[in-house]
Amino acid sequence: MEHRQDEELIADYQTGNEEALKMLFERYKKPIFNFALRMLGNRADAEDVTSEVFITLVTKKDAYKPTAKFSTWIFTVTRNASISKLRKRKKSFTMWFQKEDSKDYEQWEVPDNRLPSDNIVKNETKSQLSRAISNLPPEQREAIILREYHQMSYDQIKEIMNCSLDKVKILIYRAREQLRNELPSIISEEDNA
Repeated sequence: MEHRQDEELIADYQTGNEEALKMLFERYKKPIFNFALRMLGNRADAEDVTSEVFITLVTKKDAYKPTAKFSTWIFTVTRNASISKLRKRKKSFTMWFQKEDSKDYEQWEVPDNRLPSDNIVKNETKSQLSRAISNLPPEQREAIILREYHQMSYDQIKEIMNCSLDKVKILIYRAREQLRNELPSIISEEDNA
């Protein structure tokens, strides 16, 4: 089958073509998951957000209007779901234990003291970079992730973040500067290689 544009696929899906939804899902499941993972630093939360995004696509398929690129729209939905998840996040994880005298399960909240990136990235350099990115202020983190990991244009980032082009440029510039300042050993190691 020929490669069809996102906007054609969503238009087909909006008119009832379920196959178009499958194609959009296959095209976007990995980029959406990766964006959420980098925003949240937690695989389970990223999976939840990815599910929420596609549930939104199914339940609110007519919410997309062809005034923006589909990729901009779906990354905006992902951004909003990620921010919502960050606001709700607790510093714990849930474990379920079966009670001794029953078939019922009991929920325990256990503090989560692990660094999220330790479970995601094994390479130490990537781990350091991941931690440094997670330490950026939220808007800088969003902008740099969209630019560097998803190769979004400044205009797309402006639309996703709902801000001015100048603000996007400033956010990316400041994020890059902070990363350079926090990771001088990585930069000097790369220069010597």
